[in-house]
Amino acid sequence: MKNQLYIASLFLISTISCSNELGSQQLNQNEIVSSRGEKIYISTINLGITGDKQFTLITNKKLADVKDFDKANSLKGLDPFIYSFSNDTLNLYFRNSIRYKIPFNTESIKVDYFELNNADYIKLYKKTFENKLYHAVPNHSSSNEYINMPKPPKENSK
Repeated sequence: MKNQLYIASLFLISTISCSNELGSQQLNQNEIVSSRGEKIYISTINLGITGDKQFTLITNKKLADVKDFDKANSLKGLDPFIYSFSNDTLNLYFRNSIRYKIPFNTESIKVDYFELNNADYIKLYKKTFENKLYHAVPNHSSSNEYINMPKPPKENSK
């Protein structure tokens, strides 16, 4: 009887952890606005019990619901890139290879793509915790899931 309860529990946990229905997930969006009022959105959804399956999409329309998220044309993975936006230029920084291109044209926002080696990416990633110039996806301050995540160690100034 104990074995049957154990097997049933494992089956239930496996079923729950494998269910990734988009309708039950939270949508995170960051709006970027150019000086001429053009808007683009960096949107993410996280799937799974621990939220460790992340999909990221850049669109020119605000998504009304998680059901509008186009998972097929999105970038899969946690921390897919770092971005900065200033003077109507969106800079996207990728680790080791550029894995995503914005699938639409913008009128007033220039998009630049940068490929960084691992060491340079980590240095830039540490700056995202300040959320001033460089931003992680999703932003650290807007993610309620990781509130207790420790900040990276401060580097010694020499």
